Amino acid sequence: MTRIQVAKFARWLFHLHYDIRTEDGELLRDGKVHLVLPNHPAYVEPPMLCAEFPEVILRPMADEAFFRKPVSRWALNLAGAIVVPDLPATSADHREQSAAKARQLTTTALQTLADGDDLLFYPSGHIRRTPMESIGNRRLAYEVCQGLFAPENRQTYADVRVIMVRTTGLDDSFFSKQKTRPVLRRHITMHFEDMTDRLREWSKLERRAFNEQLELWYNLPQ
Repeated sequence: MTRIQVAKFARWLFHLHYDIRTEDGELLRDGKVHLVLPNHPAYVEPPMLCAEFPEVILRPMADEAFFRKPVSRWALNLAGAIVVPDLPATSADHREQSAAKARQLTTTALQTLADGDDLLFYPSGHIRRTPMESIGNRRLAYEVCQGLFAPENRQTYADVRVIMVRTTGLDDSFFSKQKTRPVLRRHITMHFEDMTDRLREWSKLERRAFNEQLELWYNLPQ
């Protein structure tokens, strides 16, 4: 099966149980290059997001652990996913290795966008375990945005748009890390917004302040 066929089949499966509504999803069909930064309420949300737009090739960044499982490895390879390596920090040597891997990941993300590919990753780096999205001191979104909006890179990334996505309705689902509330048909909303101009300004802040701005947007009332 091709990537598009798999995405369409997955979309059909998701819609059997979920009532999925997208707001301004046409932003992904504007012919530009996209950096997509969603919140992460549940494990099911990444494939659900990709399946909603089968004709859009979103290259996801995914933890190395998912590539060790045959089914998820097959799906991620089909999507052209980029491996996010495990980053141990149990000793000074390991911390230096982790820092080097993190720098390489930023370089890979920027090169992917420079090559004209749409890129999808999660600023929090993990599934949400509380009602509020928390990014903390994570660095990937911050460093990628700093690279995107650096004056010397203006020409390289002129066609890149940063799209943030806020998904609601999955917090208490079976695939979340919060207390599950079974429902017959779950209502999901995916809100897309072009945040390019705001992120250009936020990237001038310190990293923690930048992350706080992302958190505020993700945690806006439903």
